[in-house]
Amino acid sequence: MGRLLVMALCAVALLQAVRPALHSARAGIRIVSDGSERAFLDQLEYLSDEFQRQVPVGARVAVVDEDAEWTMRLSELATLHGGIVVLAAEHPDLEVSRVSDPAAPHGIGLLTRRPVAR
Repeated sequence: MGRLLVMALCAVALLQAVRPALHSARAGIRIVSDGSERAFLDQLEYLSDEFQRQVPVGARVAVVDEDAEWTMRLSELATLHGGIVVLAAEHPDLEVSRVSDPAAPHGIGLLTRRPVAR
């Protein structure tokens, strides 16, 4: 009886250990077949390149985007490229936002502008 219980516990532990691998495999197959994740990563990479091109290192940057997820992503990109993320009320050097741009390579662009003096 004891051996049977140990074998059952080992089987349950093995199934629990395999579950994350199965989840990852399913997610990978979905990404490859769907393509939407690749499009998002292409947009993010394009915006990263635009940050490097448009925003000088050390600039105080305020991210003004209506979408909270993109606000976080743009703040991360600003930090990664040497910008200092501040609130719009803290007199930033630049305000940045994401814009839909059909002419851009991935349908998205980075809008940078100097804030109006208050």
